[in-house]
Amino acid sequence: MIRNTLYVAALIFVSACNSNTETATVTFGNKDTSTIAKTDDKPAGVKIDPVCEMPQDTSWTEYTVYKGDTVRFCSDVCKGVFLKSPAKYEAKLN
Repeated sequence: MIRNTLYVAALIFVSACNSNTETATVTFGNKDTSTIAKTDDKPAGVKIDPVCEMPQDTSWTEYTVYKGDTVRFCSDVCKGVFLKSPAKYEAKLN
């Protein structure tokens, strides 16, 4: 039960933070392996978290103002990563 919960949590984490690679493989022991593919397709007009690329949600409370635009984040972790090097994510803000 705990192992399954950890497995699901790891899959969610990898899928949420999988912004630098095309696929990610998660393996626990010799039995469970799952591959998550990154998709670059997003519906037109949908804003995303520039760090983890999650679609924006109305419940997000973390934000910053960068070059006159409000940038929203899914968590304080993504906000912190963005603030360390915002130029790295500038292309994803459009």
